[in-house]
Amino acid sequence: MKGKILAYGEIMMRLSAPDGKTVRESSCFSANYGGTEANVLACLHAFGRETKYLTALPEGPLGEAVLDHLHRFGIDTSDIVVQGDTLGLYFSENGNESRGTNVIYYRRHSEFTRLSEASFDYDKVFCGVSIFHISGISLALSDSSRALAFRLIREAKARGIAVSFDFNYRASLWSVEDARPCLAEAASEADILLAGSRDLASFLQMTADEVMARFPCQYLVVRDRKVIAPDRHAVQVSVFGRKEGEERVSSPEIDFPVLERIGGGDAFDGALLHALTEGEPLGEAVMFAVAAFALKHTVKGDTFTLCREDVLRYRHRLEGTI
Repeated sequence: MKGKILAYGEIMMRLSAPDGKTVRESSCFSANYGGTEANVLACLHAFGRETKYLTALPEGPLGEAVLDHLHRFGIDTSDIVVQGDTLGLYFSENGNESRGTNVIYYRRHSEFTRLSEASFDYDKVFCGVSIFHISGISLALSDSSRALAFRLIREAKARGIAVSFDFNYRASLWSVEDARPCLAEAASEADILLAGSRDLASFLQMTADEVMARFPCQYLVVRDRKVIAPDRHAVQVSVFGRKEGEERVSSPEIDFPVLERIGGGDAFDGALLHALTEGEPLGEAVMFAVAAFALKHTVKGDTFTLCREDVLRYRHRLEGTI
């Protein structure tokens, strides 16, 4: 699976309140761009992979600024739809000892939500692609973005392209009851299924062993985070595979410092996809992804672009604390 990695999802402008302040209290914000699938692709490019992105951007300077951002990370933008005038926004407030991190979305009428099944030439989009990556966020944003997401999954499967699906549930976008049938349907099509233990319980109502028995995925990746303190978290990962000797590989629980709360899961997904497609032994792939997850929490902004050697060095540092 050495071909191009394709992802579909929304990219937004992130406006961050100063540390210690709420959005309501703030009169100035730092701005950058981020979206889970774009972040995964940027991470993959940092590891030397070829990537392509499907999304929609507004016409004019704002859309051009996002394209510049994506080009800095080597992402192929040739199939991005440019139309209209609305880019999704989100505001973020850093948490502290008394309150958690807060995110406020303004994305309901973005150009991404207006994409439809007629927006892309599927033969062109999937040419040279070996993995298609998508998350549950794209299923939540509009009826048309959901229909397009499932069309892309079907088109990938019809071409023998592996589908990577991360539940990535956001309670602020839809309820568990509304999300359950959509997330379960997407999960049933995935070759690489990325989830937390709560996702399996809430949306599939199954254990990991039951998922492996009932679903066709080649890998089920269960990542669970524990908040020790606002500036200290822990993570533990178990991967269930179908190859002999790889039926279950687990990491130890590793704790790490937190300077940035956004983007860790995206770095994990990118690092794991890279390691799996490079043919790394499953245990090595898991620890590489865990190290990328932890390291991203020391990097400000949405996007993780440190190289493979940086991740390996941080892995050795983490393992020295186990």
